[in-house]
Amino acid sequence: MKIDGNELAIEQNELDREGRHAEAMAIKREFLKQVRESGDHCPCKQACPHHGNCFECVTLHRGHRDHLPMCMWDMVNERLHKLSRLTEGTLRSYEEAHR
Repeated sequence: MKIDGNELAIEQNELDREGRHAEAMAIKREFLKQVRESGDHCPCKQACPHHGNCFECVTLHRGHRDHLPMCMWDMVNERLHKLSRLTEGTLRSYEEAHR
């Protein structure tokens, strides 16, 4: 199952923004039902006792605040890339100059 950029989740978010909360809640429940029924959807490659248990994984990462769970990397990198484009994509050259 595709979780990142899921069409149901996007539709749910749009309905919420439009103030159509009851419809959004129904779609949210359907999305979460599909996620639960799809089995293991954790993208992390680490052998970890919390693999697939989002509640434990995210809670631990929030607790130690050292790094993000792997499932969040793509979303954060996508947003950082868009921010970097505000300066004509100069983030890489900035990093190289400040090593």
